[in-house]
Amino acid sequence: MSRIRRFIAWGVGILLVAGMLALAFFGMNAYREMRKLQTGTLWHLPTRIYSSPFEIAPGVDMSRSGLMDRLSRLRYRKVDTVTEPGQFRLAGGTLTVYLHRFEYPDGTGRAGRVELVLDGNRVKKILSGHARQVVPSVRLEPETIATLYDAGFEDREVVSLAECPPHLIDALLCVEDRRFFEHVGIDLRAMGRALVADVFRSKVVEGGSTITQQLVKNLFLTHARTVNRKLREVWLALIMEAAYTKDEILGMYINEIYLGRSGYAGIHGFGRASRLFFDDDVSGLDVHEAALLVGIIRSPNRYSPYTHPKAALERRNTVLALMLEQGKLTPEAYRSAVKKPLGVVAFTPVVKRAPYFVDYALSSARDLYPGEDLLSRGGLRIFTTLDPQVQRVAEEASSKGLLRFPASVQTASVVLRPATGEVLAMVGGRDYGASQFNRAVSLRRNIGSLIKPVVYCTALEHGYTLASLLEDRPLTVTLPGKSTWSPANHDGESHGDVLLIDALVNSYNQATVRLGLDLGLETASAGVKEVLPGTVVPRSPALLLGAVACSPLDVAVMYAAFANRGNRPSPRCLDAVGDEHGAVIWKAPAGPVLRVFDEGPAYLVDTALREVLRRGTARGAASYGVPDGVCGKTGTTDDLRDSWFAAYTKDLVAVVWVGDDAFRSTGLTGAAGALPVAGRIMARLAVPVQGDAPEGITFCDVDPATGRRASLWTASPVTLPFLAGTEPARGPADVLPGIWDALKSFWPFKD
Repeated sequence: MSRIRRFIAWGVGILLVAGMLALAFFGMNAYREMRKLQTGTLWHLPTRIYSSPFEIAPGVDMSRSGLMDRLSRLRYRKVDTVTEPGQFRLAGGTLTVYLHRFEYPDGTGRAGRVELVLDGNRVKKILSGHARQVVPSVRLEPETIATLYDAGFEDREVVSLAECPPHLIDALLCVEDRRFFEHVGIDLRAMGRALVADVFRSKVVEGGSTITQQLVKNLFLTHARTVNRKLREVWLALIMEAAYTKDEILGMYINEIYLGRSGYAGIHGFGRASRLFFDDDVSGLDVHEAALLVGIIRSPNRYSPYTHPKAALERRNTVLALMLEQGKLTPEAYRSAVKKPLGVVAFTPVVKRAPYFVDYALSSARDLYPGEDLLSRGGLRIFTTLDPQVQRVAEEASSKGLLRFPASVQTASVVLRPATGEVLAMVGGRDYGASQFNRAVSLRRNIGSLIKPVVYCTALEHGYTLASLLEDRPLTVTLPGKSTWSPANHDGESHGDVLLIDALVNSYNQATVRLGLDLGLETASAGVKEVLPGTVVPRSPALLLGAVACSPLDVAVMYAAFANRGNRPSPRCLDAVGDEHGAVIWKAPAGPVLRVFDEGPAYLVDTALREVLRRGTARGAASYGVPDGVCGKTGTTDDLRDSWFAAYTKDLVAVVWVGDDAFRSTGLTGAAGALPVAGRIMARLAVPVQGDAPEGITFCDVDPATGRRASLWTASPVTLPFLAGTEPARGPADVLPGIWDALKSFWPFKD
């Protein structure tokens, strides 16, 4: 051998050895990287935000609660015979529902059949299971109100191989990789078969890539049709087969495979596809359903059962035929499956419902772990307090209530449960797309006359009664710096001596300022600070007429104190947070409830605020269908910049603000701007139930002209509640004038 040949041989040998070492080095690196997939970081799962579940109990009104709408949004299907989850039937005065299985934070809710026996439109009793056992209540699962994706926008629910029914795996292997358990990552026989099919342009039933090759392509490579990419795919497939068992590879594949789109997110994996297409867990898939999912893999767009149902049906039947051909289906099972319709359930991609509430909930979730980006971990399940039906009512009320107002007029509303402070609905503006500023939480505006119940309640705690006479006459108050302030009533009139209850019902400013000054600004401001913690409360006479800046949420909590007979709850929008494994990582503690008013005075204010809607500044509420017995108060700020209305029952508080972001006058009072929105909310949701008077309350007939106890001769007495021991007395002097007035009525002479 010549010297040149030896040199070439040595060079080739060195290159071969170097190449083999390089392959070994990069192969080991690739092996180590692949092994990291077992750490659970393979996918960034979406975070899902849920509403609260809806509890169905005897007495629930189907119309007022929107029960049928709830079933529709949760994709329950009306059928003649209820046999499986997701179905319902309304017939013969009974609503039968087969509830979905749902993993609640307090334990898994099993799927089950319930019967709601109706009395008219109300639930009379609830029967559970085939044994029809009477139960006190059942839960309708929460609704998904938002889904948060990472930059890849991949929607998936991770399932294990054990959860997949055998016929799903059989269908997958028959179509995608029939020799999966025999090859080492690449199947030369299948590749040759695919090559021949391409050459002769015959119908392709089975591709040349193995399941392992498809998996590494989806995880590590692009979809470019190049020789280099194909060689890398083969190499990585061999390494993956060395790194994982067949079951592990199959387990990753069933969660990675792309199966179409839901809105702007891609549907990945059989778990999520089963949920969206069939409203079922993957474990519940029938043979024809499994065949459809497997058939879609080749071309999710071409075989979409929603946009191309005929092509999807043909593809599904092709898969069933392959299963029959390969002995995975009996002829009887094949004939049964091939006759069935596609059976997919219509679904609407989940956009961000209640967007302002969702933003508020996400902000609250971030506050749970300061310094840690809780949401970046993905896969969270955030359970909120939102009631989707209440939210829908609030949004519709805002839209209809503001129809006649210009686009510059904005609105915000909050609906909460007073006993717990749970926020049930939130509207932060007219159009989230145009402005994401959440006025329900972040806006700070003077609240006007909404503050008056606090001032009056404080006075009732300090010896005043609903029958106390107040002066509603002009006054001038000297302010610091020698300036003066002369408050006026909205109607421009003064009304002389009026009962305290009438001053509140009619929102008389002059009487209120005189009351506050007699009570003392220090005492009045202390009462305001109790119900509005964290709010800057000015020590100024203007405070008495609402010169204190609050958000609608602040005001809702303040009025919850009256609905709760003096107990102020803390607002909250979160119930629990779970991780991707189903474990609860945070659960809402029982919220602190602070007594800010004595129960008796709070009850007296209730009495007055109920009259506001009957004969006071909000007497127009009845025109919107607000039922009698709802309490409420209007609020208007200087120059008609802000329009407010707060309404409540013992179970519900609704607060609405209407105004201009630029502080311009809208020309709207509380009754003209906010009441049309709040009135529509309360008309749909409020069920007034006047509770018993608390201990220590007595009732007494009063002369509305004098505030004294009514006598036999009082023309139009009114019955008012009093704290025991504060009832007005009737002295001898009250009797004779009454007799004289009665006698005078018989003679037409003048005094």
